[in-house]
Amino acid sequence: MLACLSVSAASAGVPSGLGGAERSTTKPADQFVACFVAGQDRASQPWSFVPRESGGGTLSNLGAKGVTNPYFLRVADLGWKRDIRLEATNGSSGESLLRAIDRCV
Repeated sequence: MLACLSVSAASAGVPSGLGGAERSTTKPADQFVACFVAGQDRASQPWSFVPRESGGGTLSNLGAKGVTNPYFLRVADLGWKRDIRLEATNGSSGESLLRAIDRCV
């Protein structure tokens, strides 16, 4: 079940060292989201998902207890492909998030 959480329109900067914070996939958005969420669940990491009416949406850990450096994983449905962009504050586990993303694209 996907949890919903209001996500602020303000976005955080991508931390240095995450030069590959953008990906794309031809997988359907719901398939990518389900894969990412399953990985977060297996790692006991908090997550929420706010879908977009036009497809895709935003995954985040914003608002979860103990999270001081939230991430925003934006999935834009562009018809024939999905663009995936990780936005994270400094100090968040960006490298492990990128690994999780790469397993799902």
